[in-house]
Order: sequence, then structure tokens, then C-alpha cells
Amino acid sequence: MRFLFLLLDFIVFFTLTAIIITIRSDVALNPTVFFLENCKVMFPVFILNIILLLIFSFYDLNRIHKEHSNIFIEIFISFIISFILSAAGIYFGATLFEVPTPKTNLLLILLIFYIYVLLSRALYRSLHFSQIKIITLGTSRTLNRLKGILKNTNNYEIVQEFNNICDIPNNLDIKNIDLLLVSNNLLNQDSTTTEMIFNTFISKGIKCLTDFSFFEYTFSRLSKESLENMTWLINNIDNRNQNSTYFIIKKLFDISFSICLFPVFLPIGIIIYLLILLIDKQDPIFFQKRVGLKGVPIQLCKFRTFINGTETPTKLGKILRKFRLDEIPQLINILDGNLSVVGPRPLQLEDNELLNKNISVHKLRNLVKPGLTGWAQLNFKAPRNYSAEQLPTFENNFQRNIYFRDAFVRLAYDVWYVKNSSFLLDLEIMFKTAKRAFVKDKKLSK
Repeated sequence: MRFLFLLLDFIVFFTLTAIIITIRSDVALNPTVFFLENCKVMFPVFILNIILLLIFSFYDLNRIHKEHSNIFIEIFISFIISFILSAAGIYFGATLFEVPTPKTNLLLILLIFYIYVLLSRALYRSLHFSQIKIITLGTSRTLNRLKGILKNTNNYEIVQEFNNICDIPNNLDIKNIDLLLVSNNLLNQDSTTTEMIFNTFISKGIKCLTDFSFFEYTFSRLSKESLENMTWLINNIDNRNQNSTYFIIKKLFDISFSICLFPVFLPIGIIIYLLILLIDKQDPIFFQKRVGLKGVPIQLCKFRTFINGTETPTKLGKILRKFRLDEIPQLINILDGNLSVVGPRPLQLEDNELLNKNISVHKLRNLVKPGLTGWAQLNFKAPRNYSAEQLPTFENNFQRNIYFRDAFVRLAYDVWYVKNSSFLLDLEIMFKTAKRAFVKDKKLSK
């Protein structure tokens, strides 16, 4: 569906461009030739809009499915940013390509295009969210949690619940059923169960999903049970091979990314370096041991944001950390090859050791190279900082439970990324990271 939306957006955008240019053009030139000439400038404008729509989640089908009051604000912000950047770029583009681009038409094209985006997503949501009727089959912690969630939403209705395939009556009416939600444990019991599910539901056109798959689809992270069940890893072990095509492309992209951004961030880095020297009177750069690919320690390069030897932020520290400016020197780590642009954030050695001892599957996040930004950073609150002395002995059990609960949720997001990693997902995370810098932790899903 994402690719369908992208294709439709492409068709609509350039159809609008052709119509408006043809209607409003006074140039005595073949309209087709004039349109093709203008595409040299309008194509970058389209790419800019796709990036903005991606950042603001208009290609995120899960988000489109849900009610969110900010949709009008987000479409308006996206439109304003697009118009300002496009208007600025179109002057440069028209001069560069010597194309008489009708700059006054830009506002009309973008306005109609964004109205279409808003209406098309609303239409998709209305069509997709006629109430989905569900039959649940089996028992599990994941399925029980999903039942509780589904019963409190208007989009789904659980019609019947069965603990075992044998409990299903022969005369069960499934005419209006849209989905069979089955426990992964039950599905893997024996071939007879799978065959009966196929004959009773799948062969009659009923969609079937496991509780693990539905949980991942709903939350974009793994449930506790699916995280502890590593069958997916065994089945897809080749996808984690660092010599696979994806990882080779990823490495080339990382190098290109850091080389391209170096000239951009070098002046900013120099200014920050001097400000730390003058205002905080600290050594601006420090190196910290973190956990890299396959658990191998790496030296992470950062701007100093804490007073040396303490957990107290410097005067500039809060600002630098808020906008992730303290991480600019990590471009050196990317060039060095021990850090990627996208991947699970590298943990401090003490945190990693503690979490490995208390969460049996925690090492899964180290199957891919750590990153400057990651899926967990986009979707969950940042971890609270503890000193090395605090980590083993918390002040109380409540503090300990909160620490491990949050660590497990971040791990569930990180492993979801490990399981689903792709170049397109990496691009999505990169684009959305810019927006994440302005989103407070309390607004994220807990």
C-alpha cells in the first residue's frame, strides 16, 4: 500500500503540474515540451514533498489507521515548509536549467496536492476501518494483551474466542468474519491444527494472523513472547550477514553520508567547540566506551555536555543534548566504520553488561552495527542516565523495575528493526529523526 500511495501521489502531482501549467501558460510553445522542460525543476519539488510526507507519517499506514488530532496541524506545517523551500529552490532551479518555470503556479499546485493528500488518507482510513470482526483462537500472554486492547477500540470487534481448534463447532458462521487471530504457540503445535485452520478459515477467504504478527503490525515492536521466541532469527539468519547486499549498500551509504555532511557540520562543530571552551571551560571533545557490532567495544566521539567526572550538565549541555548537537563528532565514528547512520544506539559498557545479565535476549540488538539514530529513539523515551555505581544497586525495587521495563521496551523496538531492517526503513528513520528532536518524551508511546 505504501508504494501504491507513492505511485498515486506521483501521478496526481505531475497531472496537476501539467494541467495548471497548460491552463495558465501564455508561452507560445508546445504544451508537452513546456511541461517536460518544467519537470526538470518540479521533480525535485516532488521529492521534497515526499520526504516531508514521510517525516510527518503520511506514508505510515498504522498511523493513518489511528485517530490523531494533529493531522490538520501536520499537513499545514508540511505544506508551509514545502512552499518555502520549493519557492526558494525553484528560483535557483529555473536559473540552473534555464527553464521559464511559472513560479506563481507553485502555490496552486502545492495547495491542491496537499488537499488531495489529506482527502486520500481520510478515504483510505474510512474504507479500511469499517469495523473488523475477529475470531481469536488459542491462549498466550500476547493474545490476552491484544484482546484487552481490541475490546477498548471501535475499529475491531471480537465476535468469538476459542482456546483450541477442537472447541470450534462445525456449524460456525464465518460469513461476516474478517480476521482469525491465532496464538503462535497453537499454530506451531502440530500439522493437524494447521490443516484444520486452513480448511475452516483460510480456504474460505478468512485472513489469518498470529498474535505475534498482529502485535508487530499494531505497535511496530516485538511482544515479550515473540522476543523470547527466536524462530524468526533462525529462519532469516542470512539477512543478518554483514556481507549481504543490504549491508554492503548500507556501508557505502554511511560513508557517502558522512563525507557529504562533513563540510556542512564542520563550521557548526567549530563554533560549538569554541563555545564549550569559552563558556563551559571544559575539554570540548571526549571519547566514551560503548558497545558495537557483536558486542565489541568502540570509542564513541561526542561533544562534552556534562561537567568532567560528574553527572551534572554543563551550561551548554542541556541545549546540545536537546537538539542532539553533541553527537555531531560521531560523523568521525561513521567514517571510521564502527558506527552506522541508522541502527540501535550503542550502550555504555556498564548498562550493556547489566542488561545482558537480566534480559536473556538483550544481545540480539548487537546483531547489527549501532547507529547515530534508531527505531527505538523515534518511538520511545530516552533512557534515564545512571552512574556506574547506581546501576547495580538501585535506590528501591520500584526504580529497578522501571529501569528494566523501559529497557525491555526499547529492546523490543530495536529487535523489530533488526528483524525488519531494510534500506527504505533506514531512510524513513533518517527523515523522521529531524522531527523527533522536537517531540517530547512524554508524547511518545509508553
